Amino acid sequence: MLVCLRLAAVLSRLCQVVAMGAGSLLVVLTLVIMYDVIGRNFISTGSYALQELQWHLHGAIAVLAFGYAYTRDAHVRIDVVGHKIPPRLKLWLEVAAILCLVIPFLMVLAWYGYEFAERAFVRGEGSRGGLGLPNRWIIKSAVPVSAILTSLGALSVALRMIVVLRRPDLLDSPFEKGDLWTR
Repeated sequence: MLVCLRLAAVLSRLCQVVAMGAGSLLVVLTLVIMYDVIGRNFISTGSYALQELQWHLHGAIAVLAFGYAYTRDAHVRIDVVGHKIPPRLKLWLEVAAILCLVIPFLMVLAWYGYEFAERAFVRGEGSRGGLGLPNRWIIKSAVPVSAILTSLGALSVALRMIVVLRRPDLLDSPFEKGDLWTR
């Protein structure tokens, strides 16, 4: 069980580090938005490329934090019958769902997301009209990367759930506590 906890901690930490990097991109996004707004409204130098960069940064920030959100139980959860299920059964059902549904789905998403990004790279895909950003494969590569990170976060939670089920003396909750900037 200690091996499960160590592996879960490593996977969770990886998701946290990537989420911290994505969170740091918020500063870059803010600066780009400020520059674009000031340029458009006061200097008449608005740029389609800057607007596209804003969309790309916003998208990357969102999807690269999914794995971290999963480890903190901060993702969207529609729980219709969960409050009626005993806690141990609920944990077993979630472990089964993670291993049989979530991770396989995310691996398929990573596989096709890789092909999606690779195709954009091979074709030299860029923004339509030539006014936006080139190298569209960079933002498209966020799809497989986020799918892999989210599956690692889900695996971390599943391992912690197994520990909670088998050895409740070692761990009381399968989800990490604290916020992004604290350990």
